[in-house]
Amino acid sequence: MIIEIVGKPGAGKTALNTLFLLRELTYKGQLLQRQSAKIINDFNANRKYKLPFPEKPPLYANYEIHIPTGYNQLFKPYHLNPYRLGLPTAQTADKLQLVFPYGCLHVTEARKYWDGRESSSMPDNVSRYFETHRHDYLTIIVDAQRGESLDLNIRSNANRFIEVQGMINDEDAYGRVIRSTWYSREFYSLQDYEAYLAGKTANYRNTTYRYEGNIFELYESRNCISDFVPEDKEGASFSMFEQLTRDEVKSLPPQMAEFYDSARPDWYRQKPATPKQRINLQ
Repeated sequence: MIIEIVGKPGAGKTALNTLFLLRELTYKGQLLQRQSAKIINDFNANRKYKLPFPEKPPLYANYEIHIPTGYNQLFKPYHLNPYRLGLPTAQTADKLQLVFPYGCLHVTEARKYWDGRESSSMPDNVSRYFETHRHDYLTIIVDAQRGESLDLNIRSNANRFIEVQGMINDEDAYGRVIRSTWYSREFYSLQDYEAYLAGKTANYRNTTYRYEGNIFELYESRNCISDFVPEDKEGASFSMFEQLTRDEVKSLPPQMAEFYDSARPDWYRQKPATPKQRINLQ
């Protein structure tokens, strides 16, 4: 199953993604671990080099999640690098993450990895991974800001599309979050979802999700903040440019003056390179 969660910045997409992982752990964690072990045991019957069994429920995420499971105990899903997902080929066999059977994969900011503008250049082994993920009993849940921004190879194989309309957090007298509620619209076919995006009549249902507690304590809600921090090198710093007159700008070194130039830079919004055409030799 593939589920795509979309919504505006701050709508609660990653929080809802985390809620789904929490529910998998709570209601299906041990079952998923046993089912995974059974599949691996069948593989091992015919293997010289035995495969390991999952030491915990086979849940994966590309962002930091830490769920309390007991006194001074935390569950942390396995680390996931979405760039490393795909079916093995002769060139990629030792470069990919092969997750456990019955794995549940949670990816936030999915457009970073599978941008819809680059659909035509998605490698075949990656596209086929999403086409055949059910063969390995995988669940893949991704979130992105806009539905159409995600690669068509993924969207066309999705089973559910959840558009988060908003998230309301109830607080106690001390301002602590004690409950979160998500309001969303859900679509069960790509055709309905794309019709909705085009402003046409589409079938969907309004759904509500609720979590009792502070969902933000379970994951790093500012997981991408490091992208906004200067590199760790000499001279790197945050921007502190002052407002200057045109004459003052003219006296600046070229590498500083370009920050005051309102013209669009040459490198901005360049079209991606046209993918090479594949030639079939018969």
